[in-house]
Amino acid sequence: MTLGHRARALAALLAAATLAPSATLAPSAAHGAKPERPGGPDAPVLAAWSVLPATTYVPGSEPSGHWTTGSAEVPAPYPGQPVQGFSGTHALADGSYLVLSDNGFGSKANSADFLLAVHRITPEGGGARETTYDGTVLTFSDPDRLIPWTTWRDGGCAAAPTLPAGYTCPAPDRRLTGWDFDPESLQVAPDGTLWVGEELGPYVLHFDARGRLLEAPIPTPGVRSPANPTLGSGTPNLANSKGFEGMAISPNGKVLRPMLEGATDEDKAAGLADALRIYTVRKGAFTDGFLRYRMESPAHALGDFIQVNQHEAIVIERDNGQGATAVFKRLYLVDLRDRDGDGWVGKRLLVDLMDVADPDGLSPYGDPFTFPFFTIEDVEVLDARTLAVMNDNNFPAAGGRSATTPDQNEYLEIALPEPLRVDRRLLPRG
Repeated sequence: MTLGHRARALAALLAAATLAPSATLAPSAAHGAKPERPGGPDAPVLAAWSVLPATTYVPGSEPSGHWTTGSAEVPAPYPGQPVQGFSGTHALADGSYLVLSDNGFGSKANSADFLLAVHRITPEGGGARETTYDGTVLTFSDPDRLIPWTTWRDGGCAAAPTLPAGYTCPAPDRRLTGWDFDPESLQVAPDGTLWVGEELGPYVLHFDARGRLLEAPIPTPGVRSPANPTLGSGTPNLANSKGFEGMAISPNGKVLRPMLEGATDEDKAAGLADALRIYTVRKGAFTDGFLRYRMESPAHALGDFIQVNQHEAIVIERDNGQGATAVFKRLYLVDLRDRDGDGWVGKRLLVDLMDVADPDGLSPYGDPFTFPFFTIEDVEVLDARTLAVMNDNNFPAAGGRSATTPDQNEYLEIALPEPLRVDRRLLPRG
């Protein structure tokens, strides 16, 4: 099966960046009568599966991983910048994807030599089972010095008391690294600019199509993590790595909805340890208030959050297990209207990623197919009946498919038994 139905390239997308007419694909109008599916009429079915090898590096790039130990199979430092850690994605109409790498190797402290970047990949269907790395589209930078604190490649490295063996400070160039931010969610606006939700602040970041910061980092009102660069002697109230793991965009492209991965200390103290906040950002500023999403367990976390139409969204909710310990990896359809006015969004199960029918044997992992990764951080709506899902492989970690072999970047498409009411402005375009 060929997956060729998304955009041509980021340049074409940003040059054309026009919205389709406002419309919602209703179940009756979008694709006609519900087709028979091999897994049964009421079961999600695996429609495509492919992988990008874990040891895929940006050609000719700087070595990385000097602050890490790597693994037995992939010792550090690494020969280049790994194309890994997919924490956000944007589907293009030709079947390719923009993929956002996170901060690199898991924390601010060990990711100073990881350049923050957006890559382009193309999954191949049928028997190929391969995902192609098409190139690195951009690396993020702050040439206009909008960040009001020191960045790694412009003062941070020079001020470091010690450096690991084999690493020397790069010439100042205002490019951003995992020491500066931890990008976790990505949206492309109608004007072609990029909005990124990150976790060290947590902040919302606004970049142009070349990855250059357009305005100062937008802080979250009343929320700071221990890694926040402006914390000083202040008290954090959000755990590390619990920032904006997901960020939806409205069909008209004017409203962002960044969503925290974990509960704040205030919510925990109020008996709301299972509550994730969904904020609203308009014209580059947070509005007052927020909605809450209730997890099935306080131990769970957010994987991703995207809109389907003006009022509905999809959430990835997952446990912290991997491999044999993975139990809960699910997609929920969320109603953002808060019809009863209690501040909580509604939700219903859409797909259990630990139980997806694979009658055609598209993956090598049997039927039913399971997706037992610690972090599953990417979901996209391709059409009213098809979702794409990817994992963050946490390079070079193992545990999802093997106890020793590093996890790969897996891509899957899931055919839904019932169509979503998709606003066509949110579908892949170019």
